[in-house]
Amino acid sequence: LRCWDQIPAVQRRLAEKKTAKTGKPCERDISLLARQLMPDHFHGILFVRKEMDIALGDVIRGFMVGCTKAYNGVETQTFRLDSPQICGAPDRQAVPAAPVSPAAPLRPLWEKGYHDRLLLHEGQLQNMIDYVRDNPRRLMLRRQHRDLFVVQRNVRFLQWSFSAIGQVRLLDAPLVAVHVRRYFTDAQRRDYMNGCILAARRGAVLVSPFISEHEKRVREEAFREQLFCIQLCAEPFSDYHKPSGELIGPCSEGHLLLLTLSTGTPQERRITRDECSALNNLAESMARQSIETIKNQDYAYQ
Repeated sequence: LRCWDQIPAVQRRLAEKKTAKTGKPCERDISLLARQLMPDHFHGILFVRKEMDIALGDVIRGFMVGCTKAYNGVETQTFRLDSPQICGAPDRQAVPAAPVSPAAPLRPLWEKGYHDRLLLHEGQLQNMIDYVRDNPRRLMLRRQHRDLFVVQRNVRFLQWSFSAIGQVRLLDAPLVAVHVRRYFTDAQRRDYMNGCILAARRGAVLVSPFISEHEKRVREEAFREQLFCIQLCAEPFSDYHKPSGELIGPCSEGHLLLLTLSTGTPQERRITRDECSALNNLAESMARQSIETIKNQDYAYQ
């Protein structure tokens, strides 16, 4: 965290030294927007205010090298478990160890490379900041409800086979598709959305990709009332896939199931119109067949 917080000052000093050496003005105006240290990774958001004389990757590399050197510096001495560095006892002293040879290779701290994101949409930056700040809470929920955050493969529902995250038992309930059409009048839209919530209150599970703003409002109301939803996703799930911030809570409470038919490697991109239509058609087909199956099994449903 100290290395991260020093990035703007360090880069300003380096730019000043380069300016003095070359006689050409160098700009490295960087501000820090957010950071979060997690047990096995680090999130940080930088804001570059002006075009710089070096690549952003060189700035990140400098930060990583600084951390690695500090990490290996700590390795030059060992501590007993009752040392003040561990438990704060003022009368205990650390036990020094022999210094590491300067020729010894540095013990690696980071994996190669780093993940970054381009800002392409309005509100994306604030979403990234919220994501970083909310990371500890999401980790706590995933650890408390590990079974609900494991990616399950080959989950069967009628003729389909999904990858799933969340409460799989929601597939046993009657399903109601949520698809708010563009041609709806305001009154039709209101009645349709209210009808979806009423069905969920009676025990149905709402199924949809929840793409449009009106469909998302139905999902938000369902979560507010602790009702149940199945969300269909276009992208495949990696083995380490995690629900987004707004879905973490409902998933941990067993109120949400994420499903995808897609396989392969996930890619960050915008969903296409054809994919939207395919997911909405899938939701309607699942809902229709679930009701037919329940009726055939002589279950009463209203």
